[in-house]
Amino acid sequence: MLKKMMLALAIASGYFLVSCGQQEADKFDLELSKQKWNSSGSTWSEADLRRLHNGEKLFRNKCSVCHKVDGRGDTQLGAPALSNSPIVNGQMPVLIRRILEGKKGTAMPAFASALTDEETAQLATYLRNAWGNYASDSVTAADVEKFR
Repeated sequence: MLKKMMLALAIASGYFLVSCGQQEADKFDLELSKQKWNSSGSTWSEADLRRLHNGEKLFRNKCSVCHKVDGRGDTQLGAPALSNSPIVNGQMPVLIRRILEGKKGTAMPAFASALTDEETAQLATYLRNAWGNYASDSVTAADVEKFR
């Protein structure tokens, strides 16, 4: 019961904190995105940079309360770290299904009804390339559609 109350409080407070003062950070800046994402040796297209940018926003708004902004997770909430995660870095369909279906018996909700195929692709692309996860791939809406 206490764990569920902690989760509810974390989600409620997280939504408030994430929504405050984020408008400026939410604007897409092509040059800033190039500096951030191309520094690992990858050369992302403008469409991919937008996907990464939008995926980061989605992560902040939907996932960071439990998985934390830096992807380190929260063991008290049962949210695993996403950095070096076998789910995130493994086969793309496994990650897509986890986002869409969640994980039964845990606090991980299903996002199939909350995210479009494009939003799911944006989130998956961000996860696979943030915090030292260098899948260096861009998930597309067509990729997601296959597993919906």
